[in-house]
Amino acid sequence: MSSNQIKSHLKELCLIPGLSGYEDNVRKYLQHQLNSINLKNTTDILGNLICTLPGNDNCPSVMLFAHMDQLGFIVKKIEEDGFIRVERLGGIPEKALASQEVVIQTKKGNYINALIGNKSHHATSVEERYKVISYKDLFVDAGFSNKEEVLDSGINVGSPITYSPYFKELGSNCIAGTAVDDRAGCAVVLGVA
Repeated sequence: MSSNQIKSHLKELCLIPGLSGYEDNVRKYLQHQLNSINLKNTTDILGNLICTLPGNDNCPSVMLFAHMDQLGFIVKKIEEDGFIRVERLGGIPEKALASQEVVIQTKKGNYINALIGNKSHHATSVEERYKVISYKDLFVDAGFSNKEEVLDSGINVGSPITYSPYFKELGSNCIAGTAVDDRAGCAVVLGVA
């Protein structure tokens, strides 16, 4: 497989939200790619995708491992005003959260765009303005006016939230993207297969 094909897989993989415990769509993409080249694969009870390539019995076995999931949040509480409080899932650095674009997966399987918000800059005290805000003091704003609208959209306590998927080429040799640290391994494993 060429480096352009691996980059193409990486782009596709970066554009698929896949919070830990909710990486089914990433797995489906990988399964489709493996099936398209006639490689048998299975999924275990934990959701691990396993593919064994035929080899030579006289050579040692080699295992390649990559993880599909990414950091994110789950809905912890839905406020009466429609704002959503979250709990982190993974080691998300708080210094980079305010104003981040996110997507919320509904129980219907679709995604709703939202932003991580905090108290407006003009409403903060001088002491607060340049401090890193704890994720517990942030909220997710998806444009809803009240709790009922949030629930009607299919968002519930426990709904997964990830950073909005993106993939960008920077210069001629660099890539930036959502969960690129996780999905690059998956793309390389596909390239080896």
